[in-house]
Amino acid sequence: MVDAVKVLFFKKEAIYATDAAPTGAANAALTRNFTAKPVVVDRIQRNLDRPVRGSSKDGPSNERQTYGYELELAGSGAAGTAPPWMEHLEACGMAAPVLTANTSAVQRFAPIGALLSSATAYHWHGNQKRIGLGGRGTFGWDFTAGQYPFIKLDMTALLPAAGAITDANVGAVAFDQWKDPVEVNTANTDFLLGGFALNLQTFSGEANAAIAAVNLVGANYINRGNHALTCRVVGECPTIGAKDYFTTLRKGDEIPVQLDHGTVAGNIVQFKSDHLQITDIELTENGDTNTLMISITGKLNVGTTPDDLIITAK
Repeated sequence: MVDAVKVLFFKKEAIYATDAAPTGAANAALTRNFTAKPVVVDRIQRNLDRPVRGSSKDGPSNERQTYGYELELAGSGAAGTAPPWMEHLEACGMAAPVLTANTSAVQRFAPIGALLSSATAYHWHGNQKRIGLGGRGTFGWDFTAGQYPFIKLDMTALLPAAGAITDANVGAVAFDQWKDPVEVNTANTDFLLGGFALNLQTFSGEANAAIAAVNLVGANYINRGNHALTCRVVGECPTIGAKDYFTTLRKGDEIPVQLDHGTVAGNIVQFKSDHLQITDIELTENGDTNTLMISITGKLNVGTTPDDLIITAK
């Protein structure tokens, strides 16, 4: 029997697909809703002709693993020090955070030509240990009023030649670097869309990065392709005189969006873009308050630099 207790160790690799040896003391991730497929394969179809009806034996190919999880969004506890979840975002196409001492850690997507990061993951269900190398993935985020904010990651990794799945105890685990988040609410959160303070219910989004396992002679790796950021904003619908998002949709203009969450230095997180383009608007009714709600779907574009999403911890 394998217990359903879940643990993830996650560490950035110095050399692609070379085991970075994450430890429970330094690299344990405080996840929620962790899921995994320890082995995923493609099938080589043989389509053999036989004198009987039925399928023919095929063969497994391009083996890999997938795993997904959520991480709560909080600061590192010290302004100018990157929170641990930024290392996870590096494996999703973002550059290493730029640190300003005692002030901030700023993270953007890696520029064209930059060597993309990868990660080694050790993960357990009970005492069943799995290892993934060269892991890369994509992510999304969610700030919903009355909840803790989080990012959701979906990773794909290669399997090591030996020891991909074994029985092994987790051992000691430390979560000291993971700080407690604060609730998304009026006291802790400020939100602006097009310069207007919309009464926010949810600000969420997805990177939508293309992730593929490449299986060539002489080259086996997880490729992280292009991304196309989309987002969704739900809030109380303002009057047209206060803010006319419908005209913004009709004109195709780009507007800024900024969410600042947290009030204490060391536990403040900001998500920002100057290039939100509204692609759709829906209106619904809030039955509890009898108010009109606006749901705005958009995409976050780039300018001339990787500025479609700028994440700051401060």
